[in-house]
Amino acid sequence: MTDTPAPRIMRSVDDVYGDTFDDQEVEAALNESLSPRSLNQLMFDLVAETGLPPGSTVLDVGAREGRYSFELSRRFGFTVRGVEPVRRHLDNAARDLAAFAIEEPEAAARVRIDEGIAEKLTDPSGSVDLIWCRDVLVHVEDLETAFAEFRRVLKPGGRALIFQMTATDLLSPPEAAFMWPPAGIHATSLDPQRIEAAIAAAGLSIAQCIQLHGETRERLEEDGVATSSKQLLWVSRMLRNRAAYEERFGTIAYEYVLTDSLWGVYQMIGKLNPRIYVLSA
Repeated sequence: MTDTPAPRIMRSVDDVYGDTFDDQEVEAALNESLSPRSLNQLMFDLVAETGLPPGSTVLDVGAREGRYSFELSRRFGFTVRGVEPVRRHLDNAARDLAAFAIEEPEAAARVRIDEGIAEKLTDPSGSVDLIWCRDVLVHVEDLETAFAEFRRVLKPGGRALIFQMTATDLLSPPEAAFMWPPAGIHATSLDPQRIEAAIAAAGLSIAQCIQLHGETRERLEEDGVATSSKQLLWVSRMLRNRAAYEERFGTIAYEYVLTDSLWGVYQMIGKLNPRIYVLSA
């Protein structure tokens, strides 16, 4: 499957409503699962495939509240430093790390979360075995500098595991202009050609590129989490009742939540295509 839609052909009424295909057969096929993968499990499996031993040094770029930093230490015995620019996330990470230290002191002792950004890392050159960067770089306009920093801090042969949203040709320029500014997202940082050019310019190579399309969203639906179904419902309510929600929560909240909800829906309908890049230094 490519991101470029095929040309559409005008069908006759008989093509559509005649006996060209069996409606029930199509519905039965679409009700069969395609065995979608879980995003968390897929990413942790990719970490396992690196073969890095316990004690390896991991940098979690855009660590938010430390969830994945904690899990990388717990699962693999890694020493993890998270970097995060948002003060609220840093405060919550400190609180959660303190709770983690009570529950699992050995794993917690291997984790720290510091203030920092992708474009200006403080780690020494050649000091990191693995970079974990999940759903962060859409907020970074200067991808060239960010990937150059990744290359600088990685050890020779080190890996970077990047989960990155990309836009497809089904997302129109007006939709992008509507979606991205309220969420602090840079449209150029969702362009796969731009992303891969920045990776190459930094001297990193792409060992794997896994295009997920709506797969992990399907998994959430099939597991009963129904994240995208709920977001679709929210979008309908928000579009019908904007004035009331905006008055109650403010414009910033309204516009962000609308974008965040469309973020999930658009993956399901092909306007967004999340990718996992495994990069090698």
